[in-house]
Amino acid sequence: MAWTALITLACVAAYAHGHGRLMGPPNRGSVWRFGYNSPPNYDDDGLNCGGYYHQWSVNGGKCGVCGDPYDSSTPRAHELGGKYGIGYIVATYAPGDLVTFNIYISAYHQGFWEFRICTNPNDNTQECYDRILLESEDGETKYYPKRGSGTYEVKYKIPSNLVCDHCVLQWKYTAGNNWGVCDNGTQGLGCGNQENFFSCSDIAIEGDVKTDGPDDIPVEVPVQNLSNDLLRLLILTNEIHDVRPSYGDSSRKKYMNRHKRKKTSKKEKRRRYKKILYHR
Repeated sequence: MAWTALITLACVAAYAHGHGRLMGPPNRGSVWRFGYNSPPNYDDDGLNCGGYYHQWSVNGGKCGVCGDPYDSSTPRAHELGGKYGIGYIVATYAPGDLVTFNIYISAYHQGFWEFRICTNPNDNTQECYDRILLESEDGETKYYPKRGSGTYEVKYKIPSNLVCDHCVLQWKYTAGNNWGVCDNGTQGLGCGNQENFFSCSDIAIEGDVKTDGPDDIPVEVPVQNLSNDLLRLLILTNEIHDVRPSYGDSSRKKYMNRHKRKKTSKKEKRRRYKKILYHR
């Protein structure tokens, strides 16, 4: 989807307080700018963990995965089930796609940003996001903005072995305008603790997976139907790449009402199980 025209209009309505946000695909705090029925967050470019002091002096560097203060009540405002975490699927990609992300920077702080994906929208731990770190079209994971404030378009690759009905894209912007101690013991700008900004967007990745050979064939698995031992084995051996979460009752009902899917036949289920159990 072409986000540029929508982003231009949305930025006109921006509230001049924050510093940066993911706009394409729209993050949870910004979907109201694109016509979704969601409470407006006029500070959607200020999701910086409560600020530098609050993140590092109060919470010991910890932050909510979507930029809310770590010590906020859960679910935090921008997490699924929170004030802005309604869970609208705002973009659908295909495995292996090279996609364009749009970021709006309202106050330039140097530094770099990264993109991650968590396959379980109910998992609000950074560990979930750290499992899938996206690479740019150049094979890099970090992007260093050079030209100050404004809208950036960057291209990143969706993993070729990843599919999900509902996963979460995380944008993390690590600023570089604070003075601190560098890894080599010297001091400099951008070293040490820095301010962090986050955005979370609800997405889906659908379609046929792209594989390098017959020994690397990811499969779709209805995880809730597998035994814990088999599931653990599949995850450890990387035979399963589509780990679809077991939602809580309320979250599942809301999600299923929004995204009604064709029921899988018994024949198709048997085919999938055979691929899991016998493919090596």
